[in-house]
Amino acid sequence: MADLDGPVAFRTWDGPPGTTFVLVHGLGGSHVNWVRVTEGLAGLGRVVALDLPGFGWSPKTGRDSGVMGLRRTLHRFLDAHVEGPALLCGNSMGGGLALLEAAIEPHRVEGLVLTGSVFPWVRGARPHPAVIGAFAAYDVSPLGEAFVRTRMRRIPPERAVRIGFALTTADPRSIPEDTFELQVEAVHARLQDPEAPEAFVEAARSLLRLGRRPDVSARAVAGVRCPVLVVHGRRDRLVPARFAEATLADRPEWRGRILAGVGHLPMMEAPGRWLAEVADWQASVRRN
Repeated sequence: MADLDGPVAFRTWDGPPGTTFVLVHGLGGSHVNWVRVTEGLAGLGRVVALDLPGFGWSPKTGRDSGVMGLRRTLHRFLDAHVEGPALLCGNSMGGGLALLEAAIEPHRVEGLVLTGSVFPWVRGARPHPAVIGAFAAYDVSPLGEAFVRTRMRRIPPERAVRIGFALTTADPRSIPEDTFELQVEAVHARLQDPEAPEAFVEAARSLLRLGRRPDVSARAVAGVRCPVLVVHGRRDRLVPARFAEATLADRPEWRGRILAGVGHLPMMEAPGRWLAEVADWQASVRRN
């Protein structure tokens, strides 16, 4: 447990020296989102997975859970627990945080693996209507806080996880039972934090604000100078694959892999494919 103006839970896996992978979860997630790839990734380097304030086992404790506040916490965590530049792997919102860190603090980042990451919107593609409707509710104060608080209180953790996987995965059957149970434990842990609904809504609203400022998103993408691997699911309902493809067209030096039959969580739905892409990309970066 780290102390960054409050507790930050994290886990580490030892690996070969020279590279440290830091795994950053998305909105509503935790470090357990990465458990299907951590041991394999540890064959390539040291692995660290953290829970951001207000998520998983890290209580909010009054800290800023907006995108920029979480990015600052990530930066402080890197300074405290990672020697030298890190290779950041971010999923969904975590991909946005990793991208912002690389643009703002380039000396801290040696590479990015953007997995089901948020990207600037493009015309002709939209998230699933359920996602648009939920974010519209989050954006209205105090409706958003009441909506999330009621949902957390009334929906049992097991059902909440099943609903989440039904939306975020192309096929919920791709998630094994032991991983499902870990996700349920993470939801139980989040329920112990009375500020968890506020953390979720604060993060969601900041993502919406960022989405309304395409100039800011474009500057962040343009500001990244390190090697980048984009792994995205063709059947992602939250961040359409066309968003990732448009960014890749603007940054042809980035490597992109769009995985057929995969949704928003490639590292959970297809861990072997995800690990193979990361290993091949890392080897190519080292050769160059």
